[in-house]
Order: sequence, then C-alpha cells, then structure tokens
Amino acid sequence: MNKFYPFEELRNLIEQNQNVTIFLAKNPMFDHVASALALKLALEEKGKSCDVICSTPMKVEFSDLVGIDTINQKNQSAEGKDLVVSLNYPLEQIEKVSYNDEGGKLNLLVQVKEGASRVEKEQIRFSYQGGKNGFQVFVGIDDVSKLDQSENFPKENLVNIDNSSANSRYGKINIVDPEASSCSQMVVAIISNLGLPFNQDIGGNLYLGIKNATENFSSERVNAETFEAAAFCLKSGAKNASSIKPTPKPIFEETPKPFPKTQLSPNDSSSKPFRSSSAPSPDWLEP
Repeated sequence: MNKFYPFEELRNLIEQNQNVTIFLAKNPMFDHVASALALKLALEEKGKSCDVICSTPMKVEFSDLVGIDTINQKNQSAEGKDLVVSLNYPLEQIEKVSYNDEGGKLNLLVQVKEGASRVEKEQIRFSYQGGKNGFQVFVGIDDVSKLDQSENFPKENLVNIDNSSANSRYGKINIVDPEASSCSQMVVAIISNLGLPFNQDIGGNLYLGIKNATENFSSERVNAETFEAAAFCLKSGAKNASSIKPTPKPIFEETPKPFPKTQLSPNDSSSKPFRSSSAPSPDWLEP
C-alpha cells in the first residue's frame, strides 16, 4: 500500500519514545475504536507501552474488538500512579512522620510538636506523580477542542490520524486522508509501511473496522485501496465475518380472524336448520 503519509516522521517518533497514549473522541465510531485498538496492539508487539483513552463508556456492539476491555476513561499514565500527600502546615512544627500497618492497612502518622495545633483535613492535599513521557495519537478527531481534556495536551509529539475532510490538521504530524474509506484502512497502511507487527488480532480489528465503516464494502467511498487493505487483513488470519449484523425483520404470525358474531332473534330464519324450499321430484327417488 503505497501512501504518501509522513511515515519517516512517525517512525522517528516511535523510535524515540517508549510510551504512547491514543485518544478517542466522546461516543466514538466503531471504525475509530477498531483503529485505535489495532494500533495499540501493534505498538505493544513492538515493545512499547500504550494506552487507549475515551471519556465515554464503550458500547456493547464493540465487544467483538480485541482489547476493548483495556480502554480507560481517564488518562492515568499522564498524571502517574504514585500518590503524593502534601500538608499545608509549617514544617518546623512537625516532630516526625512515621507509618504502620495496623489492621492490614497503611497508616501515615504525622506527629506535631508539643503545643502546636493539629493538622486539619483542609490542609491535606493529594496528588500523583511518575507520569509517563511519550507522544499522543488522536484517532478520528477532526478538532482537538472536542476532547474534554484538550487544554492539557501539549502540541509537540501529537499525531493526528483522520479521514475527515473537516479535520483542522492540528497535530505535529498530520495523517489526514479524506479519500480513505475509513481510519482502519489508513492504519493498515501505517502499520504495513512502518513494518510494525501485524497479527491475527490486529488484522481482525482492522477488517471489522473497514467493513463497518463501508457498510460491508457498499459505500461510495470504497476504492481499490480499500480492498487491498481488507486483503492484507485477511492474509494475517482475520476471519471473513461481517461486523454488521442486519436487523432481523419481525415475523408476524397471522392469526385467523374469527367470523363476526351476529345477534339473531328467535324468529330469525337463519337460526333454523337448512331445509329445501321444495320437495325433490319423484324420479329422483327411483333407482
């Protein structure tokens, strides 16, 4: 798949960083989730640490995608996981700080000096440190302002992957291809041209993403590169199963309509047994 994407810039960024965070917009499309997870799997196979972040929960229809359970709603890697307890209290009035594990729990003990006031709850602040440095990848986000945490993103080392013509090209590296039928098709080209690992799980996610975005290859945006990308996925072992399950049409069992009931009066001739209006001819009774 010969595409004129900035592959060399992206390759250098991957080689220079160990940690990658991939972001999705709120309520993302199936194609975007499939692309993000496939890229995550490929980078992890290469030995990188990679997280996928989406501020809204995943939908049930995404459950066929490998790695869907690893998507987080909060970017914990940026702020770190090491807890820091800070006291807004004069250091010279603290006698000592110790800890114990009474009750099977960690207890921090801050002992103040004789005559000093106690530490109030309002003077305690919790934070985290040890966040990972790396680069960010935005998948299917045409404008960075659409993310809840957009003000926290540094613009350096930001990769923008999208197939929307409305994309504002806000990244340091912009891989925007409105001619592509899907982001999944674009990620196939990215992985193959960068020589990243491509296994059955990666190919399976991307194949489902392509089929979903193109409505089983019936979209007018489908082109030769779409089928080339799909074939590349199938060669990796992806199953040729449709990600779009047609909504079954309801089957109605027609119940026979009962004959309308007629209210009959006692003198109504229709309530009497049937009798011929005239007697049969005599010759009809002969042998």
